[in-house]
Amino acid sequence: MQSILQSLEALWTDLGDALSRQDWEAVNALDPKCRMLVGEVVALESWGEPMLREQVGKLSQLYAELQQAARTERERVAGELTRLNQSKRVDRAYKTFG
Repeated sequence: MQSILQSLEALWTDLGDALSRQDWEAVNALDPKCRMLVGEVVALESWGEPMLREQVGKLSQLYAELQQAARTERERVAGELTRLNQSKRVDRAYKTFG
């Protein structure tokens, strides 16, 4: 049980660090580990343990933050791509007349 608590805390720390750096590759690499660890927690019979619930709650909250940050980043990149495409269209239009 203690090792799972330590693993949850380490995962929370690693995901938090990746989020603060907006290192989406690291987040992507940590995601399967998170799923596996949460699966182990769910399989435990001591699921009602307060410390375990607290750690899973912290991880869940961090995941919500990660999802919001990923949506924001996706929207930012989509906006940049839209502007780039518009710029290319304008450039082609000028070349047509030039």
